[in-house]
Amino acid sequence: MLREESAQEADPDTELRRRTADSFAYEWNHFGELRPEWERNFREYLRPHHPEWLRGRAVLDVGAGSGRHSYEAHRLGARVVAVALGDAIHVARRNLPADVMTVQADAEELPFEDAAFDLVMAIGVLHHLPDTPRALKSLARLVRPGGYIHIYVYWIPSRGWHRSLLRLVTAARRVTTRMPRPLVRTLSYPIAAALFVVFVLPYRASRRLSRLERVASGFPLKAYADYPFRVCVNDQFDRFSAPLERRFTGDEIEGMLLDSGFDDVVVLANNGWIGSGRRPPMSPSI
Repeated sequence: MLREESAQEADPDTELRRRTADSFAYEWNHFGELRPEWERNFREYLRPHHPEWLRGRAVLDVGAGSGRHSYEAHRLGARVVAVALGDAIHVARRNLPADVMTVQADAEELPFEDAAFDLVMAIGVLHHLPDTPRALKSLARLVRPGGYIHIYVYWIPSRGWHRSLLRLVTAARRVTTRMPRPLVRTLSYPIAAALFVVFVLPYRASRRLSRLERVASGFPLKAYADYPFRVCVNDQFDRFSAPLERRFTGDEIEGMLLDSGFDDVVVLANNGWIGSGRRPPMSPSI
C-alpha cells in the first residue's frame, strides 16, 4: 500500500488522466453518434488546410473521441490512425470503417515512429491535459518534415461579459466535476435548454435582420444555432464533467507552436483557437 501511494505522489497526473479518460468514455458512449453536421464542422476545424489536401495523406487523430474527425478525414481520402485514451476508443471503433486503425494510448506516450505522419491533429484535446505545451512537443516528433500539426483549444473570450459568464461556469465546475456522471448528464439538458432560450434562439432570430447584425455578433454560444439541440447538451456535459480545462490566448498558441519547432504558424478564431504549423522540410529530429 505504501509503495502504491508513493508511486502516485511521484506522478500526480495519473489520477487526473484516469478521471479524464473515464469522463470522455462516458460522454462518447452516450453522445457518440455520427451526424451529417460533422462534415461541415470538420471542414471548419481544418482551416487553413483545404479538404482536398488530405487525399492520400497519413493522418493521426489524437484524442479521437467518437471518431467523428477521423471519419471525415477518411471520407476525404486520408489514411487515418485514430487514438483515444481509455474506453472511448471502443466508440471510435464502432463508428469507423475497418480500414481506419484505432489505437488505445496516451497522447504523450504514443507507440509510433518519429516522422510517421503528414498531419497530426489534436482537435479539442490539449486543453484537457495537465501540461499542454509538453503534450504538444511530444506530438511534434510524429510529424514528417514538411508535414503539419493541427490543433484546436479553448480560448479566453475577448468580451468582458463573456469572461464573466465563464467565471460562473468555472465556479460551477468545482462542484460538477466531482458529481456522478449520470447526474451531470441529466443536468445538462436543462442547462442546454436555458442556453437555447437565452442565447441561441434570440441569435437565430436576430441574425436574419440586418439592423440587428451587430447585436447578433456579440451573442455567446451562437455556434449552436446551426446544430441540433442534442449537440448543445453534449457540450454542456463535456464542459461540466471534464476534470480539467485550460484556456489560452492566440499569442500563447502561436508561441507554443513555434517553441515546438514549427514554422508557417497560423492561428485562427473558431469559437476557440485553431492552430496550425509546419515542420520545416529539413527539420532535424525533435
